[in-house]
Amino acid sequence: MMEKRKLGRTGFEVSALGLGGLQFTGMYGVSPKSADDIIDYAVDHGVNFIDTAQLYGSGESEAIIGRALLRHKDAGLVVCDKVGHFKEGILALSKDPESASQNYDEIMRTIKHSLWVLRQDSFDMLMLHEAERGWNIDPKTGDSVIMQVLEDVKKAGLAKNIGASSWDMGALTNLIKTDRIDVVMVAGAISLLERGVYDELMPAAKEHNVGATVGAILGQNTTGLVVKDRETAAKLRASGNEKNVILGEKLDKLYDLADELDLSMVQMAVRYVLSFEDISTNSMGARELAHIVDNIRSVEMGPLPDDAVRAINHIQDDSETWDFNTISHAHITNLLD
Repeated sequence: MMEKRKLGRTGFEVSALGLGGLQFTGMYGVSPKSADDIIDYAVDHGVNFIDTAQLYGSGESEAIIGRALLRHKDAGLVVCDKVGHFKEGILALSKDPESASQNYDEIMRTIKHSLWVLRQDSFDMLMLHEAERGWNIDPKTGDSVIMQVLEDVKKAGLAKNIGASSWDMGALTNLIKTDRIDVVMVAGAISLLERGVYDELMPAAKEHNVGATVGAILGQNTTGLVVKDRETAAKLRASGNEKNVILGEKLDKLYDLADELDLSMVQMAVRYVLSFEDISTNSMGARELAHIVDNIRSVEMGPLPDDAVRAINHIQDDSETWDFNTISHAHITNLLD
């Protein structure tokens, strides 16, 4: 039975495991039939939160999810969509891509296009994609063209809730404090290597009753977090770079703990994040059916025991290492180059 959690002030209860909509697209060589199978399995096993964006597959993800919404009309699915990037997504197709993020009409046009592709009259949640990327948002007030668009979309009934996504926890925390958004999605802010989401963002979300969702807990398929890569850990320890050495030591300790618990790295990561009850949902991508099957099985195993959570926290806190965003975007093996 999939656990459901309240998503801040949105009025929604969402599955503790969400389905990320990036990886089941042609960007990753996934066929439309396989994408349908992934979504259908997830929905049939209690997943009701699906995350997508204009950027994902250049609209393919939205189209795939739009078909799924027709197949599962009575499943109570909650879809989160994101507008942008202005340099890579649909805004980049405008006549003047460099200024598109500041053009009210251009942004609105792409939002209405997303609704058309999703085959919906309104969004459950609509977020700006990566708050720190070119939107020119005033950090104290939230004032910006994109915020005006989102608020107008909500007033017009085209979105039930509005929010923001980012790898930048500071940018999201600032937006939460303006009290102008209902939900956030933060990437890379909690994993087996860190829980920085609890430094400032989560306290702010609690204070303002903003729903908090997370993603990229595996660093967008960072190898050493997906599988036990002891060879790379050994190379990191032998690299002579202080941060690399510490990272290698932490990975080995995590691998030892996973062996002790008889868990894969993915299972331990999913169950670790599940242990934090105020994180409403953890969206994870899937390129094949086996991925979503294993993710759901991991959730069904329940949160990690308290002593295992404490052990992971201790590994994280035992000396500083690379910022996790660096690891996620560069990947662990690239740190050795």
